[in-house]
Amino acid sequence: MWGVIIFGGKKPPPRTAEFAKNGRVLLFMVDGAVKRYALYEGNRYPEKLVDLIPGYLPLRDDEASHLERLSYRLDPRAGYRLSLARVKPGEMNIILTPTGVEYTAPSGGGA
Repeated sequence: MWGVIIFGGKKPPPRTAEFAKNGRVLLFMVDGAVKRYALYEGNRYPEKLVDLIPGYLPLRDDEASHLERLSYRLDPRAGYRLSLARVKPGEMNIILTPTGVEYTAPSGGGA
């Protein structure tokens, strides 16, 4: 089901770095990695997203720059908040937390 939502019914890219070119795909990949990190690292979250490479996120060190496209911060109440760093005008922003998905209204392009 997620494959249809994320890729729009198209075949997923063959390499991990190719996934990273699609911001939302990268967002959900990293969210899964953060959750695996917490599971195996004593129920704590990484300080930085690069802490996920390579053990929890299959990127090479030279591909770590893809993570700059995301906004990640630890949140004492929610655990963490993960979203795209830059959302296109008129696009809804997705914020991922350990407990689920939050949305923010589209910015710009008012009607």
